[in-house]
Amino acid sequence: MNLKFNLRTGPAKVVFVTTISASLFLTGCGGGSVGNKDDAEADNGFCSKGSITIGSAKALSGGFAFYDTAGSHAEQLAVDQVNAEGGINGCQVKLVTQDTKSDPAIGRQVARELIRGGAEILVPPANEGLGTPAALTAQGEGIFSIAGASGDDYAPGVGALFATGGSMSSLNGETAAVFAKDQGYDSVYYATNEAYPYFKTVEKTFRQGTGQKELGRSALTAGQTDFSAVVSDIKRSISAGSNPVILLATMYPDAPTMITQLRKAGVTTPVIGNATWATRNLTDALGGNTQGVFYSSGAYTEGEDASDKARKFVQDYKQKTGAFPENHQAQETYWTMWALFDAIKSAKSVEGQAVEKALLSQENLELPMRTVNSWKDRHILGTNVVVGFTPEGEFMQVKTYNLTGGK
Repeated sequence: MNLKFNLRTGPAKVVFVTTISASLFLTGCGGGSVGNKDDAEADNGFCSKGSITIGSAKALSGGFAFYDTAGSHAEQLAVDQVNAEGGINGCQVKLVTQDTKSDPAIGRQVARELIRGGAEILVPPANEGLGTPAALTAQGEGIFSIAGASGDDYAPGVGALFATGGSMSSLNGETAAVFAKDQGYDSVYYATNEAYPYFKTVEKTFRQGTGQKELGRSALTAGQTDFSAVVSDIKRSISAGSNPVILLATMYPDAPTMITQLRKAGVTTPVIGNATWATRNLTDALGGNTQGVFYSSGAYTEGEDASDKARKFVQDYKQKTGAFPENHQAQETYWTMWALFDAIKSAKSVEGQAVEKALLSQENLELPMRTVNSWKDRHILGTNVVVGFTPEGEFMQVKTYNLTGGK
């Protein structure tokens, strides 16, 4: 995602992690079990160093740490699990992680250090602005890199030897649009954070997908806490629609703050958001104002009605970190790692072009919490969900949409 957040984070740190064999066995990952010792020597030079080294350049401190730290935890969980299964083609995986401090220049430096230290694959920050310098550094060395990110411009901007595995912002907008039409909403008010391309893309694809009458529009800023002017404009505008909806294209925690102010002002109009809202903290932030609140996302882990694979992921994540997955970056990075493992297994190589070719050839690949229908413009195409709340204020999955083909 192309976002910056000034949220609470821990102290700056540099973490070097080597994997351990764990009793964490994930059923149904990838296209089957990734580990297969019979294939370990099936290529020229595969695992010649005794293990596969993945370098992770992540923003573990600074403005983007809220997201990249969750992604980093998910990376380590996936690596521990694939090693417990026997590795990739019998080869164990070593994960080496360094902090980019939410600084693109430091990200470039960290990428160089990781590559000099032996990294054969790179995982840059899940943010276009922060991650592109690191990804381009890997590209210049002929090394494949992949991020669990969802900004539409990230992968095309880097180009060769790179991909993003998150649920694209355009797919979030398209999913919200289809849901709005399914619900019979006839008009829409747009409230969009214009600071980040992610949210502008959500709005753009929603507009393209619905053709609804526009009741009005407000530009939001990051970190905004006073929405009184926006709320007043919405109150004046929504009467022009018989069954209106609000597309709120901004992030958590700004979104629940605005929704709370809307409800206090007596505005009960339904609100649709995006994957950045996918955190269990949303219910507390809404303060009981959950009715008529929906958001689109790449996967659903927040409620008790989540799938078996999603609940298994949550259980394993909590066991490893002591916390519930903090945001959507945890699950998106997690399934991205399993897509990477499958590509390395299929390529029987860590050579950049070989891994790239294998990854972008994936079709109808079952990953934890997501199916890869195919890849387009170096993005995963797959299913999306809409999440809402029960009358009691509990999370619930409202509907799953497969808008990108495949089975």
